[in-house]
Amino acid sequence: MLFTTTGLLGALYQLQLTPTAIDVLSVMVKHQQPGGAVEMKQSEIDAILGVGQASMSRAMALLVDRGIVLRSGGGRGHRYALNPAVAGYESQSDLQDEMSKQLALGGPAPILVPDYAKRPPKNGKSGLHAVA
Repeated sequence: MLFTTTGLLGALYQLQLTPTAIDVLSVMVKHQQPGGAVEMKQSEIDAILGVGQASMSRAMALLVDRGIVLRSGGGRGHRYALNPAVAGYESQSDLQDEMSKQLALGGPAPILVPDYAKRPPKNGKSGLHAVA
């Protein structure tokens, strides 16, 4: 069992992720090492999801742009990890140690929530709407 530092999955709607990005994130969460490292290539994630290279690249770029996924390395040798603030840890003390380390370095990378282009609808005024 992994402990996490935040309830990210409960706030996904605020991040305005595409369904494919949510699926990619789910695979990454499932396959992460303690501390958030994901030892998978995009092609391996795509093999699980079957979304195609272009969709996979767009989804991963969105996750990186939002700060949920951190990318290191260049070219075809990218390495991916979940942001330390949303990664899983083997124990509460491992989580606390990592957060102390991150705070000493200025804090984990921020998770960027986009601004609304327009004011969100008021509760109860417009009924239910499908979201794609």
